Amino acid sequence: MVEDEGFVLGVDGGGSGTRCVIAHVSGRVLARGEGGPSNPLTAGFDAAADAIKEAVEEAARRCGVRRFRASCMGVAGTDRPSGREALRTRLSDLDTGKLIIVSDAASALAGATGCRPGVAVVAGTGSIAYGVNERGETARAGGWGWRLGDEGSGYDIGRSAITAALRAHDGRGPPTTLTEKVKATLDLGDLNGLIDRFYMEGIGSGEVAALATIVGEAAEEGDGEAIKILERAGEELGLAAASVIRKLGLEGGFTVAQTGGVFNLGEPLRSSFEAVVRRSAAGCSISPPLFEPAVGSALLALRELGVDVDGGLLERVEESYKAVGGEV
Repeated sequence: MVEDEGFVLGVDGGGSGTRCVIAHVSGRVLARGEGGPSNPLTAGFDAAADAIKEAVEEAARRCGVRRFRASCMGVAGTDRPSGREALRTRLSDLDTGKLIIVSDAASALAGATGCRPGVAVVAGTGSIAYGVNERGETARAGGWGWRLGDEGSGYDIGRSAITAALRAHDGRGPPTTLTEKVKATLDLGDLNGLIDRFYMEGIGSGEVAALATIVGEAAEEGDGEAIKILERAGEELGLAAASVIRKLGLEGGFTVAQTGGVFNLGEPLRSSFEAVVRRSAAGCSISPPLFEPAVGSALLALRELGVDVDGGLLERVEESYKAVGGEV
């Protein structure tokens, strides 16, 4: 039985930014905070730790809590033990209490399902599917990074937009409104400027991923190439989810949560995703996440203390999280 006093810290850290929440052990969320990018593989361990501390300090200023009984940090790029220990060392000046460091996908799943069995498909700049079954077994698919995979991610969609524009420019592919949209978004006089941007200036993965938005716009306008890109992305994300479902033997009405901005790009992507997933799990519930990953980290910290993450606690989390400006 957990004591009824004390607080927990939940952190979600990735390549685009860091978010955290501070909550009472009862499940009442007290404050939120934000910081810069904290994926150590792209930002470096020192910068990642600084971004986490920035987010925690912002939340702490709002509620006055700086001491925690348990903390969970779901941070991208910390899958290996050496990475987790390197980050843990740099966070030693925070009064975290019992500290666990997990992947950002684990936090996303906990937030998406309220610590229930299921699968979270995370599709933002990168992509990964991560799940857990009734026995506590976990599995993943994807998450190999933009150089090796991340099919269905924002980066993959953005790169496909560029490819479609170049094929149209060369006459190797059909005309597409993506040609002008790519030029306008990247501020290019013509597509030849892509050579300098990619090979001389070193365009960032985030800038490529940002092009996913124009694919959604073009698809909504009826552009055939854009629609095909979104359909392919949805299929790839669905294949990742189906792989995790098979590995874990999930059956029945478990949740498959769609997490990340890519799922907001349009119906072609969502329909394609659902069609693939339902071939493996016809009875599953495909839905948006219950909570964002930072809340998922807080739930994992509560569970680490022995708190039962039941329906009553989730109701308290939802009500209080809305009160501090969180979206559910």
